Parts: sequence; C-alpha cells; structure tokens
Amino acid sequence: MKRLRSHLPSFARAPGPVPVPVPVAARQAGMAVISALLVVATVSLIAAGMIDRQATRVRTLESEQARVQARWLLSGGMDWARATLRGEARRSSVTHNGQLWATPITDLRISEEGAARQAVFSGRAEDEQGKFNLQNLARDGQVLPEQVQALSRLLQSLRLPAELAPRIAERMARAQSRPASSRTDGESGAAQTDGDAESGTDTGTPSPSGGRAGTALAPGLRSIDDLRGMRGLDESALTALTPYLTVLPARTAINVNTAPAEVLATLSPALSLSLAMSVADQRDRGQTFNNRADFINRLANPEIEIGSDAVAVDSDWFAVFGTVRLDRATVDMRALLQRDGQNMPRVIWMMEVL
Repeated sequence: MKRLRSHLPSFARAPGPVPVPVPVAARQAGMAVISALLVVATVSLIAAGMIDRQATRVRTLESEQARVQARWLLSGGMDWARATLRGEARRSSVTHNGQLWATPITDLRISEEGAARQAVFSGRAEDEQGKFNLQNLARDGQVLPEQVQALSRLLQSLRLPAELAPRIAERMARAQSRPASSRTDGESGAAQTDGDAESGTDTGTPSPSGGRAGTALAPGLRSIDDLRGMRGLDESALTALTPYLTVLPARTAINVNTAPAEVLATLSPALSLSLAMSVADQRDRGQTFNNRADFINRLANPEIEIGSDAVAVDSDWFAVFGTVRLDRATVDMRALLQRDGQNMPRVIWMMEVL
C-alpha cells in the first residue's frame, strides 16, 4: 500500500482548496469605481484652480477700483491745496512757514461716517522758491559762473563734492533752449528736436520776447530725481540734496521767508553760513521779512552784496504731496503748482509716485 501511494500524483496526495475565478463583471465594476474617483479628483482640482483664479481676478479688480477711487480723492486734495494757497495770497503779501498751507495733514479720514470702506488722506505742501532753483544755473543754454559758485557753496555746506556743481550746471544748460546763433556746427536742428520730443515737455526757458529762443540739446528736467545716474551723484547725495534743490520751469528768486540757512548762504559769497543760520533763527521765531530791504538790513553787513532780483518774500511755486489709503490700495501723488497773484493756482504737472 505504501508503494502505491508513492506512485500517486502529488495533487492526489495533498489535496487543497481550489481557487475560485473572479467574475469579469466584478473586475469591471472595480475599475469603474477607480476611474470615477480619478475623474472626481481631476474635476475637483480644475474647479479649485478656477475658483482661485476667479478670486484673484476679483481681488485685482477690487484693488484697481480702489486705486481709481483713491486717485479721485487725491484730485480733491489737490483742489483743497490750491484753494488754501489762493486764500493765503489774499490774506497776506508774504509767504512764510507759519501759514496754513505749510501745515501738513496726517491720517485724515475722508470717508463718510459708518462707511464700510475707510479712506485716509495725508499730504503736505513745500515752497519750491525756498530752495535753490537749478534753472538759475544757466540762461539760454549758457552756464552762469556766479550761480555755479553759489551751488558749490551749498554743496560744501552739505559736505558734498563741490565738483558736482559744474556738472549739474552743464546738464541744465543743455536742457535749456538756446538762440540759433549759439549752436555749434555739429549741433543739428533735427537732433535737438529729437531731444525735445523725447522729454515730452517744454525743456527750455522763454526768450526775453516771450517765445522760444531755440531748441534744447537734452531732455528737460522735471525734478532733481532726473539727475539720478549722474557721475558722482549717488542715492545718498541725492537724498541729502532733496530738501535744498528744485527744478522749476523758469528762473526764480529765493524766498528768504522759507529758505533754510544753507540756501540763504548761496545769495552772496560774503554771507556766511553762521550769519545765515542766525537770521533764519530770528525769522523762524516769528520775525518774518516784509521785503528785500528788511532782509538786507537784518544782515547788518554792508559788505554783503545781493542782486536785486535774487531775493523775494513771497512765492509762486509750490510742490504738493498727497497719499490716500483705501482698502488695500495706497496711491501717492506729487504735483507742481504755480500761484498767479490771488487767482486759483494752476497745476503745471501732476504724477503718481510708484
């Protein structure tokens, strides 16, 4: 019997469970479930992406809408500054830092009471005639040496290189219109016209007759920021010069009622910075100057000679800065205003600061 068993096939000797085949329908049902899950996951990802992109578009539109509204609010602030300057001109014949226009506005809420969206305005005005006007460095495209020396004294008082003065003066001279007779043979009218077209503004000073004397050799400057990149004038120097320099469309006198001592010292080589600081201190304590003679007498030094057209006690040019915050949008604007007597000042230019 044992021998017979040894000759039996192995499957007969060790019988085991026989595998049951899975029906085809069941396998197809499982694959269908997996495919459905993959489709749902894919659709969910696509829908989430669409919702996210839609939310981004909505936020972008809301921000742009807020920026547009902020710009309109800034235009209203500019009108307020113009009205303030006109009111001060009607009340006083002098311009000084104790007047209403010189009072800055900080975080003024300009939204209606209970409004869901709150707008906050901040702004200030600066007297541009209380600064050294770079336009004075040249006339009809010709550099004026005495003005270059004055700028050199200002740079030295600010501990900046004096050699910047002739470079800046040359740049200003090239931006001014010049008589046709003063052009060199290599200065073609077409090239000069291209320079003006690039600037997009009137780059030259008017001729004595009131018209343009010629064309400029370089684009005009709107502010001292346009000097950025000049050799020897880095960002720190530009920041230091900002409170003392300006670029105006025309030559101007210095308003001795608003100019800092460093700018007052540029009026004459004999006017020391220490004397200018003493006079400015008296002025800032309320003893403003009524006219040019009052300023000269206050210096009490007959050796100090100042040109008759170099000193003023009122101003026609003002820079206005404004900021509006609305929701997540913040808009900064800067403008140059020209005051014409007691008339409403006009906006020479206005731009958004990015």
